[in-house]
Amino acid sequence: MTSTGIVRDNDPNHSGNMKHALVIPLALQGHVAGTYRFALQLARRGVTITFVTMASDIPKMKAYEELQGLNFNLISYSPSLTPPSSAAKLSHIKDLIASTGVHFSPILEELKARQKVGLPGPTCVIYDWFFTWATDVAEQLNLPLYTFYSCGAILTRYLQEAPRLVSEEGPLRIKEDGTLQEFEGSLNIAGLPPLMMADLPMSVRHLPQTTVSMGKAMETAAVVIVNTFYELEYPQIDAIERRLEEQAFASGKKKTELFLVGPLSNITTFKDLTFTRVGAKPGLDTEGVESLQWLQSQPYQSVLFICMGSMNIWKPQQVYELALALEASEQRFLWVLPTGPHLSSLDAVLPTGFEQRMRRMGLVANGWVPQLQILTHPAVGGFLTHCGWNSLIESISSGVPLIYWPQGAEQHLNRRYFVDVLKIGVDIGPREVDSSLVRHEEFEKAFRLLMLKDEGKEIRSRVQELMLKARAAGTSGGPSSRALDELTKRIPGNYTSIPAQ
Repeated sequence: MTSTGIVRDNDPNHSGNMKHALVIPLALQGHVAGTYRFALQLARRGVTITFVTMASDIPKMKAYEELQGLNFNLISYSPSLTPPSSAAKLSHIKDLIASTGVHFSPILEELKARQKVGLPGPTCVIYDWFFTWATDVAEQLNLPLYTFYSCGAILTRYLQEAPRLVSEEGPLRIKEDGTLQEFEGSLNIAGLPPLMMADLPMSVRHLPQTTVSMGKAMETAAVVIVNTFYELEYPQIDAIERRLEEQAFASGKKKTELFLVGPLSNITTFKDLTFTRVGAKPGLDTEGVESLQWLQSQPYQSVLFICMGSMNIWKPQQVYELALALEASEQRFLWVLPTGPHLSSLDAVLPTGFEQRMRRMGLVANGWVPQLQILTHPAVGGFLTHCGWNSLIESISSGVPLIYWPQGAEQHLNRRYFVDVLKIGVDIGPREVDSSLVRHEEFEKAFRLLMLKDEGKEIRSRVQELMLKARAAGTSGGPSSRALDELTKRIPGNYTSIPAQ
């Protein structure tokens, strides 16, 4: 186990009775990013953090300026445990969950050994909702268990109901091969919009029993923490609270507490955290500098930002169709199109002469860019997104309306709520098969609707109303800030240091 120390034994600010959270994120970019931001907020409030991550992340994260002066300890798994590539399939994610549990065993043994001789250590376990094996970790250490959802309340609510949905009395059935049996019509769950089969997360469709385990693990947690705020998802949040009350009444145990700590990507509190991939050295690379400089020359709210997340694989024909749409619509754009094993050359997939013809209208960035800084730039007027939760909540916090193009994970579920209930974006159309091709005509229609038509103006007005609520939630004294304060009080022990103001 490579480590900078579970806790610095000679730290004069630390004793065995200090607030100390063992934080275990899933090693995927969106999960690590959200969990890191959350843990940073606890550290700023005087909680010692032991953050478990990949060995390759340690040197880079140690350079983060935000960690300087905080009791934020980084420890890693064996270097043999590596995160999946962007081409990872769901089966690879399942293997990652299991192998992470195995690689955590040496860390657990060290923690138990420290406990045995009375050395300082964690006073609670905060785990990513994927890691149901963390319930056993908390039990062996005799520590309270807190579940952190880097996703929104809509997925949290679905997972809460998963055990009942596939029970004998429930509406869903699991096939012999372990996948979910398709159903006709819609699935109705209190607090959620009606859901079609295509709206369900990939993990629900392909690993339904795993989601049942996630739902059951939630019942054992002392605290449930969600990266959202009430005004954004109040139907789901109210339904989660009601179900927690029902479970407490049925079991005779204390009710699990729910804390809403989002938006963790709020620009008022996280101006400098999303510069590239999580784990990258702080600061802007060449692509980031060029992108921001280019935006400076663009008219107000004229640019469509196109970024499909870290796990998306761009298919050559899809790149071609999107490029055709941008040129035909004369839409200004900043397009993040990373090259790699699946896209070795932009010249080979873009229409001949595309970048030259569009040089005054658009910029193609083939590296990583500072997404949050781009979304808050005055020139940006729309965001074509894969509907990952971090991207959605960053866009809302920036007041930027969306075009929804979900690719996998829980993104179809997010899209359903944002389209049918919030009405703060444009849908390019439901897709039963994630890999189906979107034609350039569909993109053109969405671009014009969002950026030029009256309906787009109405969407922009609604998202800017939510922006004000998001920023109010995350500012000092706001509901999410107060929730973090209250959560900090719940963590056993005394404050490690004077909480940051």
